[in-house]
Amino acid sequence: MLSLLSTLLMLAVAQLGSLEGYVFRETDGGPPRRPLTVELIDQGRTRYHGTTRSDGAFEFSKVRDGRYTIRARFGDFIIVKDNVTVTSKRKNFAVLMLPKRRVGVQSFRTVTADQLEAQSDRALQKKLRQAFGLVGKGDLAGAAQLYEQAVASGTQPGLWDALGVLYVKMGRTTEAYHAFEKAIEQDPKYLFSYAHLGTAYLEEGQYEDLVRLAKRALAIDPKWLTAYSLLAEGQAGVRNIEGAQQSAQTASELAQGKAPGPYLILSKLRWARRDCAGARKYMDRYLELNTSARDRPEIQKSLEILQACGAAH
Repeated sequence: MLSLLSTLLMLAVAQLGSLEGYVFRETDGGPPRRPLTVELIDQGRTRYHGTTRSDGAFEFSKVRDGRYTIRARFGDFIIVKDNVTVTSKRKNFAVLMLPKRRVGVQSFRTVTADQLEAQSDRALQKKLRQAFGLVGKGDLAGAAQLYEQAVASGTQPGLWDALGVLYVKMGRTTEAYHAFEKAIEQDPKYLFSYAHLGTAYLEEGQYEDLVRLAKRALAIDPKWLTAYSLLAEGQAGVRNIEGAQQSAQTASELAQGKAPGPYLILSKLRWARRDCAGARKYMDRYLELNTSARDRPEIQKSLEILQACGAAH
């Protein structure tokens, strides 16, 4: 009986992994200016939580194998969230970037006059809470309808941006483009809308539009990491490999090498030049910072191609 119990306990322990990582600011690649709470969420419940150290690092031990939502917050304000897979079969690492929301000096605790106005509009807040609830239930059409009512009477770019995100999820691409452009028109310094529109262009393969948009964003903020990453993707799409490599390298330097994304772009660009060693080097670094990406089918396929490439050379 004791032997069976010991065996079961050993199996349970074997299914517990650990997760390390760090949080950094997109503005300059530095750590958060104050400690943040980092949480692992499963089925809407916080299963594990901790606090970032002074360098932005965090660590969880004895985490049950599985897929989680990982998020960083300050007080009740959720700053960023992503998905992460924890497994006892390998080292697990995750990076969270605190996004730059708007051009100019602004922390996640800073609010604009428009945001204050929105917060004081009880009718608007009621609509937004209802929309959030509908999204949680999967009723995207109902949520979009409430946001359409909100943008008709409001001037906050965030409302148009959120509506655009809903349109993308619903497959209403043309309407999404219009919503993001309306957000940019209302506040050209609101960076989220450039990022969301650029991602939509990338997913649709509209590389020339993506290049033009990224350059518009860089004219507003010449040191925006996300814009350089999007520009690199667009340049790669139009076969400007040299320009794409320069843009991706700039993105990585702006993040002080802490962002995983630019390494994946650089790996693809090295592969385009049939530089197997260079492609593997950047892919290895990407997967060191984003171990969960190993589970994505496209990454698994890329790894198979790179392994074959290495064997052929």
